Amino acid sequence: QVPVLRVTGTDGKLRAVLFGYACHNTTMGFYFFCGDYAGYAQQYFEEANPDVVALYMTGCAGDQNPYPRGKIELAQQHGRALANSIQAALDTVPRPIRGPLAAKYGEATLEFAPPPTREQLLLMAEGTQEPQRGHAKRLLKQLEESGKIRDTYAYPVHVVDFGEDLTLVALAGEVVIDYALRIPQELAGSRPVWVAGYSNDVFGYVPSLRVLKEGGYEGGEAMRWGSLPGPFAPSVEERIIDKVKELAGK
Repeated sequence: QVPVLRVTGTDGKLRAVLFGYACHNTTMGFYFFCGDYAGYAQQYFEEANPDVVALYMTGCAGDQNPYPRGKIELAQQHGRALANSIQAALDTVPRPIRGPLAAKYGEATLEFAPPPTREQLLLMAEGTQEPQRGHAKRLLKQLEESGKIRDTYAYPVHVVDFGEDLTLVALAGEVVIDYALRIPQELAGSRPVWVAGYSNDVFGYVPSLRVLKEGGYEGGEAMRWGSLPGPFAPSVEERIIDKVKELAGK
């Protein structure tokens, strides 16, 4: 699914498009300046539509990667496919977006799973394996400075209503795809629901209960590279969904 919002001037001419897609922008793994597939999609669309600005907003891409990947030609290929999808969306009968604009912001309190004991952290800190060693040292420092390891995270949730025509749900962190699939069902109605990730705060991966049970990198291992205790507790998905429904008045 490629959601597209078109912006026209008072003269009726197309001025800009905002498009989204739920996939990591990581066809390439190098550390150079490159817009990857989303950047190429912007470039190709703007070449075909002079004087129009193309803007990209990442969806719930936490556990989605481009495939195939690894070559610049593949990033260009994915970008061309995405640009074609934007153009195809513009060729359909547009749905007008009216007001009033209503934005609601709140924070869901996410719980972490119980962290290792101080004795376990000391053993991990003396080991040679990374990132476990560095993570243990950061948690020990947190324990020494504050007397405890943090057990909750204030998670930003933003719900923006464009009248009765569109609801934008903006979630923080690298949210996995399950949220993009579930939230429109939870907010079932006549208006379309657009779910974005990476909004207001990017601190790490935000798994669903399914991904949390699967474990692996997105399920909690990635937390070892930072100062959060991780992984999240099994309540993570319901806490976020409940806050979205609260802000949306459901």
